Amino acid sequence: MLHSKTMICRRLRDFFSVLTLIFVCNMSSYGQQFSLYNSRTLYDSFENPSQKTSQVDTSRRFAFNFLIPTLSFNTSFSGPAESAFKSLIYDGVFNGRDITLGENRRNVLTFNSNNYIAMFRVLKAVKNYQEMGLSWQIRSDGRMDISNETFAIFDDYRVFQNTGNKDLFNNNGYNQNYHQFSFAYRQNYSKRLSLGAKFSLLSGISYSSIKIRESELNVNGPADVFDVSLKGTLKSSFKFDNFQNEMLKPNFKNPGMSVTASAGYKLRNGWSIMGNLKDLGFIRWSKDSYEYNFDTGKIIIANGSNSSADNRLADSLDQKIISKFVNKSYISAINGKAEFLVHKEFGDYKPNLILSKSVYYKGGDIAFIHNYHYKNYVFTASTDYNTNGFLQIGGQFMIKSPNVEFYIGSDQLFKSFEMLKNSISDQRPYSSGYTGVSFYMGFGLKFGTILEHMHNATSTPGFRKNPLEGFVKKVFGKKE
Repeated sequence: MLHSKTMICRRLRDFFSVLTLIFVCNMSSYGQQFSLYNSRTLYDSFENPSQKTSQVDTSRRFAFNFLIPTLSFNTSFSGPAESAFKSLIYDGVFNGRDITLGENRRNVLTFNSNNYIAMFRVLKAVKNYQEMGLSWQIRSDGRMDISNETFAIFDDYRVFQNTGNKDLFNNNGYNQNYHQFSFAYRQNYSKRLSLGAKFSLLSGISYSSIKIRESELNVNGPADVFDVSLKGTLKSSFKFDNFQNEMLKPNFKNPGMSVTASAGYKLRNGWSIMGNLKDLGFIRWSKDSYEYNFDTGKIIIANGSNSSADNRLADSLDQKIISKFVNKSYISAINGKAEFLVHKEFGDYKPNLILSKSVYYKGGDIAFIHNYHYKNYVFTASTDYNTNGFLQIGGQFMIKSPNVEFYIGSDQLFKSFEMLKNSISDQRPYSSGYTGVSFYMGFGLKFGTILEHMHNATSTPGFRKNPLEGFVKKVFGKKE
């Protein structure tokens, strides 16, 4: 029976684009690293383009990550089926015995990553702190809304004893991956106001979404027979059985664009605020993409307790859903954000309050970031209430000098350690609460000349100790 359930999970992920899928299969690679907001790092300057990275008279002119990627991912699962999900990811089996049925209770699976491959920024002019930069990042974001009953049926269909069970498996979700190439610019427009913008070209890697609008399950326990039917839409930029590595290379076959607008303002009494409309954009997926409008009809499975019957259900659903498709182009919105930050410094303690809300999709955060500065070290603790209904606690360590930065952290520090512990040892029964893991790390270095205010300059540009000597050498000096 264990083999058959593993087989079902493997086959169904092709057309659901979900469940263990985004979480388990894509763990190796957008995270909201709120602890890096208002940090004046390279990452901060591209995510919040009104922010500056350089300090005139101290920082060197050019900032670069030397193609050392800034890696980040953040994923979570929350909802009443948490125990079943833990059993699935840690033990490889479905366990639906404790799942509440018949109350339309939902679970949310999210996955986000934001990996900057290259970041380069230059302090263009001392006046008004004019900065500009170029970046290349690879991003992924996904969200799946899953019913309790979806988990329960893969454990044992006999928990459903009635006929006419409607809309139990009405799930929906999406996942998209893309390259983002950006130009960012910022400057101070007054002593209090700074503005910045980021303009991006996008190259889609892959996209998949599913929406099951109608579903029905009928069970005949004495006869050991059940039937399932599904109606909905599945979209994908590629065939599930034909994902090719070449799709990962930027080619603009699936082009898109986005824009970010950012503003910062210094209030009186040491308070400052920042607002972002971030990554408002879209991707146009090519005409070679796939759309499946499926209606499976009743798929009747006899002798459902046998593994062969489980396999027949998986095979039948697979064939019914992907047998009919049309190639067509469609447009997807990327996960843009509206954000607001409030900040005040209390000596070495520098807290931030951040509000963040997705523009086109569900989800939002209220984050309180606690930064403590000691010499060139920054220690950070963060609390983030996510609108999916759970509280994330994170931590970060940063080395930050005028010309060097290195940081490492997690927005879900304790949950990440918990998942690591459960993965390498048998800790059943597993702890209660949501499942999550998060990690990020980055590096940046400044080089070149130091741009200085005129009154602080150690030398006057354009003048030599003896200007006449320089002129004479140019005119009469020996030619080489």
